[in-house]
Amino acid sequence: MNQFRRNPVTGQWSIILEEYDIKELIATKHVRKRIGEKKGAGKCNFCSGSEADTPPEIFSIRHNDSQKNQAGWSVRVIPNRQPVLQIFGDLNNRGVGIYDVLDGIGAHELVIEAPDHNLQFPNMELSQIQDVLAAYRERILDLKRDQRFRYVVLHKNYGEGQVEVVNHSHSHIIATPITPTRVKYELMSAMEYYRYKERCLFCDILYQELSDDERVVAANDKFVAVSPFASRSPFEVWLLPKLHETFFEFNNDHPALAAILKDILQRINTTLNNPNYVMVLHSGPNVATGKLRGYWRTLERDYHWHIEITPRFRGFASFDVGSGFPINAISPEHATKILKEEKII
Repeated sequence: MNQFRRNPVTGQWSIILEEYDIKELIATKHVRKRIGEKKGAGKCNFCSGSEADTPPEIFSIRHNDSQKNQAGWSVRVIPNRQPVLQIFGDLNNRGVGIYDVLDGIGAHELVIEAPDHNLQFPNMELSQIQDVLAAYRERILDLKRDQRFRYVVLHKNYGEGQVEVVNHSHSHIIATPITPTRVKYELMSAMEYYRYKERCLFCDILYQELSDDERVVAANDKFVAVSPFASRSPFEVWLLPKLHETFFEFNNDHPALAAILKDILQRINTTLNNPNYVMVLHSGPNVATGKLRGYWRTLERDYHWHIEITPRFRGFASFDVGSGFPINAISPEHATKILKEEKII
């Protein structure tokens, strides 16, 4: 029978389907696909040599004596030309009748993850992925120095977006004056769990998953990749550090993280016919801002950072959207077997 499963971290229920044609699921690609590898001599604005075609860089990693806003970089961070939030100004927190309003103050940056157009995480060298992780860390640390920002979201949308840059590996970093709802649910669930049990919810989940070994896709000395018990969609995978850590930006185990991240994305790419996917980093919020308001007193003990990777397949939009229940066509146990063996079972 199909099942309702509750996610203990978010409190959200998912519907897990027990019988669905996996080959049909991965055969149809979602809405707007990549345009294929770039051919010919043309370059996109993110390619090395096109630095003058982008806004001036905010940050870059260079392993030579190359100059800022010139070729020679490994990873480059620039402002988004059309940001969803603006960096300059005050929040102007105000009421409009019974409603609350803030001005759209924040930051919206693009992390260009490689100088070569056709490089993606599955075929990058591990050293390149480590550079990307280092850039993520440095930008999160810097943005959290601004006490207007309560949260910094790292979001990678592989396979969809503007045609000219969709095939050049990049991520979005967005700093917001409001904690995103999904993350807030996680923070509140973790805090409540700690209040009753004096243990980290995520650590307990890891302990059970490693003990059961039903939904562990991959692991190394530092990190574990699991299929969540109440997965919201087929082949959703979470990466978590084995030891309790609240903040991604304080982690220095980038070689181990790069290795397991590449491993998981290679499995998804080769096994599932190179699907679109969304990757999101959930780290602890801006402590300085939260403590000013009396928030998150046990945060360092109750929250555990993690990366969520969600492949995007043909949707079940009508019931999914109308009911509020995510529908997952492939159980996490079945998905784990497929990803571990890298073949459709």
